[in-house]
Amino acid sequence: MFERMSLVAFIFRITLFVGISIILCSCSTPASHKVKPAQIKSISSGDGKLRELSLKELIHIPLNKGYSHHTIHQSATNPINDTSVNFGIMAPISEFPVYSAEIIAAADMAANFVNQNGGIDGRRLVILRADDKENTPVSARLARELVDKYRVEAIIGPATSNSVVDVLQQVTIPNNIPLITQSASSMVLTDIGGKHAFWRMVANNQQQLDLMTDFIHKKSGHRRIFLITGRDIYSQEIASGLKAYFSEVSNGWVEHLAISDLVHLGGMDLLSEIKMVQKQKATAVIITLTNAQVKDMIKKIRRHWLGKYPLILVGDTVTPKYLIDSNPGDISACIFSFVGTQQDMDKSLSLNIAEAITTKATGFDGAYIYDSTMIMAMAKVLAKEFDLSTKEAVNLIASDGYPINYSDFPKIIELYRQHKKFSYTGFSGRVLFDELGNNLTAYAKIYSIAEDPAESKKACVTP
Repeated sequence: MFERMSLVAFIFRITLFVGISIILCSCSTPASHKVKPAQIKSISSGDGKLRELSLKELIHIPLNKGYSHHTIHQSATNPINDTSVNFGIMAPISEFPVYSAEIIAAADMAANFVNQNGGIDGRRLVILRADDKENTPVSARLARELVDKYRVEAIIGPATSNSVVDVLQQVTIPNNIPLITQSASSMVLTDIGGKHAFWRMVANNQQQLDLMTDFIHKKSGHRRIFLITGRDIYSQEIASGLKAYFSEVSNGWVEHLAISDLVHLGGMDLLSEIKMVQKQKATAVIITLTNAQVKDMIKKIRRHWLGKYPLILVGDTVTPKYLIDSNPGDISACIFSFVGTQQDMDKSLSLNIAEAITTKATGFDGAYIYDSTMIMAMAKVLAKEFDLSTKEAVNLIASDGYPINYSDFPKIIELYRQHKKFSYTGFSGRVLFDELGNNLTAYAKIYSIAEDPAESKKACVTP
């Protein structure tokens, strides 16, 4: 959970963070490129119900009581007005506040850079924060509210494939609103959104399956696999792919247990289920449950498993920091986390986010969010200036062309006149979208959550 600190210290960190960002953003920018004060009208909240909350306030809301979940907030320092360009970011604030703090801070940082460099067609970029709690029906409702009440011109998120399906089908496609998700990987999203203004930053499920099977079988030698999954789209696709793969492996075997995300595993014993898994001589267990369920399932395995633990690989439904913070004990040497993340990520973004939220930033999705915001802002500028659709503009920015990065935002119009097509590299590395919205250069890795991965040789069963 979010680490608390004194109000004075936190304000100092926030002030330092914003000050550094402004200096970085404005030191080489001509004054004529900045948003002029006259262009910013008096603050308006649309229907008068939109609360202004700073990042500090948002992350310190007592989530267990007195907080109305499933709400939309605006920044206290960068609120909407009659002329602002509004983007919506959908984050599970009331479910995972630290993760949400990271991605909101990254989006705010990108918006600050845009606004210090002229805004979008002279209009200030604002990020509205929608707390969807990773709840699929709520995600669609809040997305509709963002579009209808607060005229957002783009949505970043949601985090899960099921939620993205609903938002695409019910809101963004019917209203022609572009959507970039930082972490939804299901292949069905390509079928639904591929012809529309939809993109994903993370590796899709086929890319994930290739990495999983390479790690589990080719590198680690496991053939007897037990799957403990949810019933969501991501879990179904991963389970189907693993079953297909191991059915072709000599002596390969896969058994599968699907659990609803409504089930509270903490109150269940699960002794018979875990004994059954061990009786089947499974040497690797793959889990794609929700964060809280994975934590409880690992506790049950640790309690009931006899002898050396199996290799445990968790899918990208699990936030690695959340898993580490749950203190799983000696079994951690056998737990490996799949992370759709960035290769050789610039450390400065992670450090700035850490300063803003006063805790160690994972950087896994923060870089994706920053780059999503910058790519969309660039696309909006080009679409307006050259009469392009947002889909055309995004695909031209994240293509094979003249190399650019986020710092080229102030001169993107001039660069487009010269080059017409770009190759975007940001904090998340190279971003290359195909025509269906897949990021062909998305990087992913599997790593041990243990402090000393070498310990896995002693604690974990070998195939």
